[in-house]
Amino acid sequence: MDAAARYPVEWIDRLQLAGGDWVTLRPVLPQDDVQERAFVAHGLTSQSRYLRFQVGLSELPDALTQAFTHIDYHDHFALVAESFAGGQQTQLGDARFVRVGGAPEVAEFGIAVADAWHGLGIGRRLLCLLVAAARAQGVTQLYGDVLRGNAPMLALARASGFAVQRHPDDARLVRVQRTLVAPVTPELIADCA
Repeated sequence: MDAAARYPVEWIDRLQLAGGDWVTLRPVLPQDDVQERAFVAHGLTSQSRYLRFQVGLSELPDALTQAFTHIDYHDHFALVAESFAGGQQTQLGDARFVRVGGAPEVAEFGIAVADAWHGLGIGRRLLCLLVAAARAQGVTQLYGDVLRGNAPMLALARASGFAVQRHPDDARLVRVQRTLVAPVTPELIADCA
């Protein structure tokens, strides 16, 4: 994290799940490195890791862990979802955008939710907050490259206002893209609830 970067407390949120459990959503911190590695290695099945990273990996490499947790909150913004059930902190999800080099108004996003927590609204809330944060920081085009067979991600993207298009370079992928034009208002953030 850049020493001058301010931790963006305005993006801390809580979500109550249908069963009554609470999930905290917040911007990632450098000390989340162990939690981030555990999330990828144990929270995601090998299939989910492949869908998220589009390569086979069993754990997050050290360099990628560092890149995922030491961010500037402007060019690279990331949220984690976590549970404190039973007094234990467990990461349940991760969503992030990274500005594309040379085009500060364009950013690529990625998102993952632990397999045991699918279908509970965590991914929807993470993506909604991520879109609002991108919009607040001047991103006008947000896109993600999704494997064609990733039906849950494609459904979430469509439900969140993303258009699904052919990928310009890779037949295995489709590109989900959304234009962000409206200013961020408290009502927009409340819509994530």
